[in-house]
Amino acid sequence: MVVIYLRGFSFMFFSAKKLSCYLTALRAYSLPISVMSWTVPFMYAIFDGGNIFFGVVALFGIIILHLGSNLFDDIADYLIAKRKIEKGIQKDFNFQSGKCICLFNGSLSLKNYIITDVLLFSIAVLIAGFFIFVWGSKLFFVLVPAAILCLLYPVLGCLGFGEIIIAVIFAPLLYMGTYFVMTGEFSFSILLLSIPTGLLSVAVLHNHMLLDYKLDEKNRKITLCRLCGSLKNAYLLLFLIVVSAYLSIIIFVFTKQLNCIYLLTLLSIPTAYVLLKVMYIHIKSPETLVKPNIFMGDLSGLKKADKTQKNFLIKFFIVRNLLSLFTLLLCISIAVEKCIL
Repeated sequence: MVVIYLRGFSFMFFSAKKLSCYLTALRAYSLPISVMSWTVPFMYAIFDGGNIFFGVVALFGIIILHLGSNLFDDIADYLIAKRKIEKGIQKDFNFQSGKCICLFNGSLSLKNYIITDVLLFSIAVLIAGFFIFVWGSKLFFVLVPAAILCLLYPVLGCLGFGEIIIAVIFAPLLYMGTYFVMTGEFSFSILLLSIPTGLLSVAVLHNHMLLDYKLDEKNRKITLCRLCGSLKNAYLLLFLIVVSAYLSIIIFVFTKQLNCIYLLTLLSIPTAYVLLKVMYIHIKSPETLVKPNIFMGDLSGLKKADKTQKNFLIKFFIVRNLLSLFTLLLCISIAVEKCIL
């Protein structure tokens, strides 16, 4: 009995360890962006009589597609880099820290990567097929562009369009798709709401690339950030992106495209200000330690990090927390508009 128990325990330990490897390879830590983006159209559709079950299935499909795209991106980058090394174009894999880590440390093989990715995309296709069966061919207006962009991401991302592609997928396409599968209709209002959140999604990615500017410059990696030509210009673009997110809300309200209740999202401006201030200091002096404050959001996950890592992660987490707070205020605005006004 003891031997059987120990073997069973050993198996469970192996499975948990293997699962951890897959989650690392899939970059599961990026899923909050998908969930946050889905929350807004989900809530909006519920108040318009949408099907909750379909909304949950849509979330599952979004998560599967997101993870599959992450893995496909790594597979494509790995194979392209490997071919360049074999041809003598480059000496080694100049990847960003953490990219393809499970391939390099031997915890997963390229075969594991490919089989997992095929499985994920197959599940995504089945979910898409289910919704096409329910709602018909109208859904192709969302599904086809999303599929094409996901497949082209590794190539277009290398040309500096990665941030823009992510914004299109996680804002207008995701918003319109989620609302449609829940209600069977497209909504102009939900399309408007996708614009500011799409801009802030770009801000999340652009801010990350700004933090990695020197590394990307060394590795000659082309990003939207590097296309700006300098750290100063990259910061200016971040400033314009964040400001544009708030301006879009203000313009939609004053042109009566959206109810004035959506001005509640402006309550997140202090966090946006802190982000821009911290990143401005980063441009001048990257090593300057950031002192956490209430407007930065939840930073409890940084307790175990050393000073250097903590300083980097705070700058990364602020923009993520900004998107979270903005999305929360957007959901509150939707609830107030639909239930009270």
